[in-house]
Amino acid sequence: MARIVVAFAAREARRAAAALLEGAGFPVLRTCASGNEVMRAFTLCQDGILVCGARFADATAEQVLADLAGRALALVADRPERLALCGLPEEYKLALPAPRSEWLARVEALVRLHEARLPRRGESERALIEAAKARLMEERGLAEPQAHRALQRASMRLGVKMAECARWVLDGMNLPD
Repeated sequence: MARIVVAFAAREARRAAAALLEGAGFPVLRTCASGNEVMRAFTLCQDGILVCGARFADATAEQVLADLAGRALALVADRPERLALCGLPEEYKLALPAPRSEWLARVEALVRLHEARLPRRGESERALIEAAKARLMEERGLAEPQAHRALQRASMRLGVKMAECARWVLDGMNLPD
């Protein structure tokens, strides 16, 4: 599921948007009040979806999205007169007030678009990972989920792709604990 960050300058707008999304089953990673908070949130999560107002105290939605440089898809929800000043395409704007169904349809479309943009493992990478898991299961006596988790941990700790860690295991290197 895509990581969703909700950002509105007004506290009540943040709460309402987050409650609406969470009530529909969309996990909200974080709520933010400023453009700087949004930047910090996306530094931690790398990519995702931003549901926000057109302006913050320190930046506009356009400025924040330009700084995120393609790491975030956004739905800018605000009054029509503020949206008119926003240079984003219409499919990324939502004029308020809007019905719940429209909010959810727009966010669902962004989630699908986000998931389509994610890189997928190729068949060769999947085969490497499966072979490395089998080797870990045999050598360390691990169950399949434990072997998978060991590869994941090493990958995150070392900052490399899981397939690269799998290659190291198959080359006889030990994974860090």
